[in-house]
Amino acid sequence: MEKQNRFKKYYAGIFCLLIVVGIFGGIGSVMGLPNMLNTIMKTAHDLLLNTVFYLMAICVITGALGAIFVEFGVVSLLERILRPLMKPLFNLPGVASLGAVMTFLSDNPAIISLAKDKRFSTYFKKYQFISLTNFGTAFGMGLLVIVFMISQGFFVEPFIGLLGAMIGCVVSTRLMQRFILKSYPEYKDEPAAVLDEKDMKDDEAVKESSMFTRILNALLDGGKSGVDVGMSIIPGVLIISTFVMILTFTTGDNGIYDGAAYEGVGFLPWLFGKINIIFDWLFGFEHPALMAFPITALGAVGAALGLIPGFIQEGWVDGNAIAVFTAIGMCWSGYLSTHTAMLDALGYRKLTSKAILAHTIGGLVAAIAAHWMFVLYTLAFGTPATFEGGADRYSTVSNAPVIIEFVSENQVKVGDRVFTDEAGDTPEEEGSLARVIEGVLLSNHETVEVQDGEKIDAAGFIAAEKLPEATRESLMTEVQAGFDMYRDRIANQHFGRPVAELTTEELAELDDIIPFKFEK
Repeated sequence: MEKQNRFKKYYAGIFCLLIVVGIFGGIGSVMGLPNMLNTIMKTAHDLLLNTVFYLMAICVITGALGAIFVEFGVVSLLERILRPLMKPLFNLPGVASLGAVMTFLSDNPAIISLAKDKRFSTYFKKYQFISLTNFGTAFGMGLLVIVFMISQGFFVEPFIGLLGAMIGCVVSTRLMQRFILKSYPEYKDEPAAVLDEKDMKDDEAVKESSMFTRILNALLDGGKSGVDVGMSIIPGVLIISTFVMILTFTTGDNGIYDGAAYEGVGFLPWLFGKINIIFDWLFGFEHPALMAFPITALGAVGAALGLIPGFIQEGWVDGNAIAVFTAIGMCWSGYLSTHTAMLDALGYRKLTSKAILAHTIGGLVAAIAAHWMFVLYTLAFGTPATFEGGADRYSTVSNAPVIIEFVSENQVKVGDRVFTDEAGDTPEEEGSLARVIEGVLLSNHETVEVQDGEKIDAAGFIAAEKLPEATRESLMTEVQAGFDMYRDRIANQHFGRPVAELTTEELAELDDIIPFKFEK
């Protein structure tokens, strides 16, 4: 029996080793082992400095604010006012609404700063208390998301998305409660916390203190709990977000791997691109690239919001996409990077997998609900208009070749941009003409419309006859280099490898994907 157990342990170790080697070996074969290791370390370092410490600051401020609300009876007031709404929708006491408000104004971990207060947690049964992780996350950074969407020229759509996020929150919270009770039925009647005699004496002593002392103690004690929570989220953010991002992003702007932060193999967008018909029906997404938003929102909704201006400029985004982005961005709001740490901070790490599963389903429901509510809205009231400065300013022209116009001896005009061709620069250098051409082709890649396999010229020339022959030859070489870098970028996105490493069948598939032609 002992020998059999030893072999089982060895099998588990071998299986674990094969998985780790398979995952990182596959990533390393695309990026190169040194680049992969550098990217992992630099991404984690940047997340620590620019994400974790930011979240810690939020935790400190909201922890202090939550302590003030608890200290001076705001919690009890909300419990009385909102009890009729919270119980039927979320199966939570009315006081939980304070957590929704605080996460809406800040971020997911704010709910933990509040939950760490014993006086707050006494309102909950244990299964309800644990489900606060899902409940609070569904409203995380909601104000930021809505304001950002409005700033992009959309007004009705973000509020449709807000309703979708609330529906997703109901599903996620109640599903999590069901999962908990199925595994731990005793949690149904077990209180989350009980104020002991010491707590009650301390509470009475505090209330006998002066107003200034009560405010100061509440602020400092709440802020201190925020520091503890901020420290506890570090492992989840660094490990899970780094892994998600390396599977989501591709090469840097130069089209090659150089070990910079936030590079990756582009596996998840490629995967969703293969089954985009599903997301077209469920979410109304017309372009597989839009799936980059929910994928990125898994790790950080702030990073996902940064994708939207580019999507709008490409002409991929409509009102439906904004509604869906708002719903899934709020509901998920980086839950993969915070759920583990949040449950660990509450002392229920063993339920992490159940919380993640429930919230994954809740986020998908939020997105689907937002899509179909937007469809119903447009049927009833027509398509919502964008106000001035919105999406209309990003209009693009389809079926137009890239025009390069001779301006002067060493200047050319690409679209609306005048470029000075510096002598001696290389196509890969930032700002080179080749990089400009690559950027124009990439920005038009999904917006051009071709029929029956026809392609459009990658470059058309105006006043080229004014150029000396040597200049024309140099110009054509730069355009060829830009076209080649563009093809490499698309190849990396779809196959995870540059053009030079593709098989004959993959080259034929790439030729079908690319809508441009270039003939020197």
